[in-house]
Amino acid sequence: MMKTIKKPEKIALCRECKGTGKVSRLGFSKVCPNCGGSGRVLVSCVMELDIRPYVE
Repeated sequence: MMKTIKKPEKIALCRECKGTGKVSRLGFSKVCPNCGGSGRVLVSCVMELDIRPYVE
């Protein structure tokens, strides 16, 4: 049996910049490309589950 589960969008802390909105590379700081400088991102997911009986 295949089952699809969709989780609604939610606001989460950006993992790339850890919520600061800026990333540092080699001593230079720039706007985080992942969140655009906000420090937050929208996260959602779709999962497909394949559920089968266990047979030894």
